[in-house]
Amino acid sequence: MPISTIVDVLLVLLLLGYVVSGYRSGLIGSLSGIAGLVAGGIAAYFLVPLVGAWVPAAEWRTAATLATAAVLLLGGLSIGGTLGRVLRPRAARRRLLVVDRVFGAGIAVVVAASIVSMLAFSIGSLGVPVLSPAIASSTVVRSIDSLTPDPVKAFLAQLRAMVVTEGIPRVIEAFNGPVPTVPVVTGTSAELLAAQDSVLKIVGTAYACGQNQSGSGFVIAPGRVLTNAHVVAGVSEPVVESADGTARAGTVVYFDPAADLAVIAVAGLDAEPLGLGADLATGSLAVSDGYPYGGPFETGPAEVVAVAPAVVGDIYGDNPTSRSIYTLAADIQHGESGGPLLNQDGKVVGVVFAKSTVTANIGYALAMESVTPVAAEAASLTDSVEPGHCVVG
Repeated sequence: MPISTIVDVLLVLLLLGYVVSGYRSGLIGSLSGIAGLVAGGIAAYFLVPLVGAWVPAAEWRTAATLATAAVLLLGGLSIGGTLGRVLRPRAARRRLLVVDRVFGAGIAVVVAASIVSMLAFSIGSLGVPVLSPAIASSTVVRSIDSLTPDPVKAFLAQLRAMVVTEGIPRVIEAFNGPVPTVPVVTGTSAELLAAQDSVLKIVGTAYACGQNQSGSGFVIAPGRVLTNAHVVAGVSEPVVESADGTARAGTVVYFDPAADLAVIAVAGLDAEPLGLGADLATGSLAVSDGYPYGGPFETGPAEVVAVAPAVVGDIYGDNPTSRSIYTLAADIQHGESGGPLLNQDGKVVGVVFAKSTVTANIGYALAMESVTPVAAEAASLTDSVEPGHCVVG
């Protein structure tokens, strides 16, 4: 039986348990228990990634992660439930008993489902090869996730990124002009919509640095995903999540810290490779696809401010070399590193890799002179390579 099916069975039993518990406890009792559950869930949302990063031994990592979540949730539920039992007898009314119970059951299952969604995202973001794919592929989790508005998911992802160390995003200060305006683009071509299916989320844990790392990538050849080297630096087994929510463990088969490019081999990945285009000229409009803060997929407009050679160090800040890069008027955020820069025909014309912290609305992407050679050999890359060492964020 697939692990994702086991997860589904356990989650269905859990939610049914909350329906029964909420019905038995009534509205007041349920609200008190839920308040404790929410408190435990919020604590677990932030602490689970930290515990996962602190445990270096793979054989103990999953157990430690699940134990942390269970202790915090059950502890909060127990405290809240005790308070509810104290309060409910004073508030109970015989003529409202059925209504009280029905509302209690409804509130309990809705909040429990919300907590499941939060924890699924938090645990999934760890990039644990067995656990993360099972959770991401769970039908129950994906059903709950589909009912959660994207703005809520984006807010939670951004909030988590403020608290949990997620590696260090690349920052370049190569722009000295005025703050540009991000272009406004109305409508999306069919080619750009089709390309979204090949843009993937990449997560993993760099245990040597005790941190989670997230980024974006895209299919460059059958079963091969191109991303930034700094996204997978120090990550032995990155997890790649498809647009449909399916997650698979990957293997780093190419790692170039100088060019900041890496290729991940992913067995069973059936998303179509994106085609390659030519470098865009200054003033051209483009689209940047990715997963800001490790949250839901987003696509945003970009305008080429400049495309020119620039001296840039490797992902560790050493060995500066000249390479052709785009300067973009775009809202680039952490988690979008490794995502494609696309032209209006849905062709790859660059790879997003950095942003400015001095000038708002400025991002950077590698031009095609860096991307094309790697894309040409991606399909033939099969052997695992060392993914370098991580950088503490």
